[in-house]
Amino acid sequence: MRISRRKEEIEYPYQVDEDENIGGGRPQNVRSEVIEKKLEKKDNDPVLKFYLNQQYAVESTLAKCVKKDVRSLLDDATYDIIYEFYLRETQIYNADQISERVNLSRRAVYNRREAFVEAVQAKLN
Repeated sequence: MRISRRKEEIEYPYQVDEDENIGGGRPQNVRSEVIEKKLEKKDNDPVLKFYLNQQYAVESTLAKCVKKDVRSLLDDATYDIIYEFYLRETQIYNADQISERVNLSRRAVYNRREAFVEAVQAKLN
């Protein structure tokens, strides 16, 4: 959501309508580089880079949680916990109900959530 909004802000910045071409015609020998300028702004925007870096960190950490044979703090249960806490459109389960769904204690649910957050923070640093 933030990434797409930031891309739109870069592509379509707010501009006050000002007529700079008072009494003149169109310039004839000027090359329009609008697309190149937009791409350059996207590539050099620090806020967009920050959001994309966060997205990569979360996606790569979630990918670690899927399809693991060994039971660890980052496994399928952790993926389910993160999905229920953060990725679902409307949160319908609280920590107790999530713990019942993944067959873990409430403390273990919070421990796995904290392990996930720490793994994302490690990717960001």
